[in-house]
Amino acid sequence: MDLKAEVQRLKQNRLLRNRNEVQEFEEAIENIVSLKDVKLINDLCSGFDDQTEEHEVMFGLIHAIEDFEGEEGLREMAKAIPDMLPHAKEWATILHYRMLNHAPSRQIYAKILSHVNLLVRNTIVSILKEIKAEDPDRFENSVDEILSSIKK
Repeated sequence: MDLKAEVQRLKQNRLLRNRNEVQEFEEAIENIVSLKDVKLINDLCSGFDDQTEEHEVMFGLIHAIEDFEGEEGLREMAKAIPDMLPHAKEWATILHYRMLNHAPSRQIYAKILSHVNLLVRNTIVSILKEIKAEDPDRFENSVDEILSSIKK
């Protein structure tokens, strides 16, 4: 399998405008995930686009990324976030909503954010603050848990 070709296939079909694009997109995800390499999360994240027409199909990509559990998976996800902006900010936010709802992931993510480069950290902190502002009743404590744990 040609990884570059599969990543290109993922990107080319990410708007999911018809059945063919959906099939190509899903097959590309499956082929990339089959390599079982957590470093490919960045490539998988290149498949997100806020202009997609099939949100349910795009959640398949969310689940594929979540299958790479633990610290290494969360680190690779964090590193991919700046490249998702501005074209996939909604999906970057959804990834963070899901992480915020899982206490063990929050704890790991806080440690990770203390060690990533400033661009990654600032981008993610901005997303977390927006989530907190949008729904403080639900996310204030979770976001604050992460933000207070980040070592500057």
